[in-house]
Amino acid sequence: MSRAVAGDDGLERVARAASDALARPVAIVLPSLGAPVVWPADSIPEALLGELAQYAAAASAGAPPSGGPAAVADAVPIRIGSDVVGVVAALRTNGTGVATAADEGGWLEAAAAAVAVTRLMDDGRRGDPGLALVRALVTGPGPDPAALLADGLRLGVDLGAGAIAVCARGAADPELADADGALIANVGGDRVVALVPLATEHPERAAAALADRFVVAGLEAAVSAPRREPSLIREAIREAMLLAELSCTPEAALAGQDETYRLLIGVLLRDPEELELLQSSTITPLLAYDAEHDTELLATLGTFLAHHGSTTETAEVMGLHRHTVGYRLSRVHEVSGLSPYESDGRERLGLGLKAAQILAAAERL
Repeated sequence: MSRAVAGDDGLERVARAASDALARPVAIVLPSLGAPVVWPADSIPEALLGELAQYAAAASAGAPPSGGPAAVADAVPIRIGSDVVGVVAALRTNGTGVATAADEGGWLEAAAAAVAVTRLMDDGRRGDPGLALVRALVTGPGPDPAALLADGLRLGVDLGAGAIAVCARGAADPELADADGALIANVGGDRVVALVPLATEHPERAAAALADRFVVAGLEAAVSAPRREPSLIREAIREAMLLAELSCTPEAALAGQDETYRLLIGVLLRDPEELELLQSSTITPLLAYDAEHDTELLATLGTFLAHHGSTTETAEVMGLHRHTVGYRLSRVHEVSGLSPYESDGRERLGLGLKAAQILAAAERL
């Protein structure tokens, strides 16, 4: 599949590789390109080409029809960042479900990933190669460290010492001109990502200034901790994207300034299951209780913690009687086994809430 990407006729070669593996026609449908790319060529009727185009357009708009055309045996989305830009579909032969390879889904996923890489490579050839490099780091594993350094040097950017990532999130349209040697790219989903090489003079100051520029443009912005190895640059991007996503969430509005969020994001990047365990051992019982009894224990706890353990302020903010807040917090203790009035329980519950916010933000990316 990777060899298919390298050719000038990349999409056709990807479709052919997948079709040969699955022993059935495969269509790559990118609405931005017009007609679907099908292998074997001319193996499906013109009417089905139109149905596939409509299906892919609906998927790209975020509302794909359930199941798709009847002739489609299976389909997976083609994603660039958080955006769906098309689909790869395995088609039935003569309307029947011919036996295929057992790992059909895996082949289609590989084909979709190869198509995304092909589109990114085309972006680099047709336009700003820096855009292609940053998008490749956002959407997948990206180039290996040696290739990343070489690509950066071709763009006049030295990533050998690592980089700081800056991510901005929002509906505004900031000026994306190069700033102080940073690579800046709109990666879709109302997100802008920039890389500030640590080889830059005063890189922390440059990254902070860039974040300020995004804020002035009306965006929520966040800055990653420095990563001093090229192999960790994608991790820096992920951290900045999560912090920016959290900054757009009312209950975590100060995420970019709270180092606890950054530490927990580090846990997520190293071992997602550990962060899931933290959530399940602290606030998951409260989530289940609220869902079953239509209560607001978790919201009350979050407000209580945000107001430094003051039941009076919590009551004022939520429009409740102070005794009602006290009762709810007692139920929090009973349900979770952790007391919000004791330092250890309050700390663990606070960490659980932040873990849940980070996990939810990661799902949205």
